[in-house]
Amino acid sequence: MQEQLRYLVELQILENKKNELLRDREATPAKLAALDKEFSVVESEYLLKKADYEHAVQLHRSIEREIADLEARIRKSRQKEREVKSNREYQALLKEIEDLKEEISLREDHALELMEKIEAARGEVEVMKREVASLKEKIEAQKARLQDESERVSEKIERLNALQAEIRNKMDPSLLKKWEFLVSRQKGVAVAPVENGVCQICHLNIPPQRFIELQRDEDILTCPHCHRFLYWPGHEDYQVMAEDMKSL
Repeated sequence: MQEQLRYLVELQILENKKNELLRDREATPAKLAALDKEFSVVESEYLLKKADYEHAVQLHRSIEREIADLEARIRKSRQKEREVKSNREYQALLKEIEDLKEEISLREDHALELMEKIEAARGEVEVMKREVASLKEKIEAQKARLQDESERVSEKIERLNALQAEIRNKMDPSLLKKWEFLVSRQKGVAVAPVENGVCQICHLNIPPQRFIELQRDEDILTCPHCHRFLYWPGHEDYQVMAEDMKSL
């Protein structure tokens, strides 16, 4: 195996692994935001239902106070019966009492409707409260796991950087410079595998003679189209190397 080409391939494999890890790490904030949004939606529904329930309870108490006030007015009106001196005044007092009773009846009907709503809502609110608490616990665990994964990814990236640094120290400076240039200009890929005479990055055919030379693994060749370094992964040494680097 061409030693310098091996270093180029190793650098690229490490770079690919590092870029994959970086993408995972960069996706973490979006995943955390999605979890927060999921919880926010459920919590908002719960808070709206709770607010509706509490409003119904307050309204029911208010109606009960109104009923109590109306009943007190009836008692006062009945006390006036002894003071009435004319039939006209007596009839007016009776009319006032009947009107108050009618108002009480209307409020009692409303209070009964509210009680039915309150009883139904109380159960729903309790169920939703438990669901929100359960979801919060679940999401907090997921967020903690994501944070842990992000920290582990950072550690892996540091290890890959260290391995790349070791390889750089062994490389021909001019090749390393070209590799770094290609990485910066070619979306992080400076070395391309070739299969069946086709560059697997730009997906264009390379000249048949160049493919034959590539299989001999004697020289460092580049793609005539995308200008990346080329290697043939069918070579046994590259297969062993790729297998060894899977565990990194």
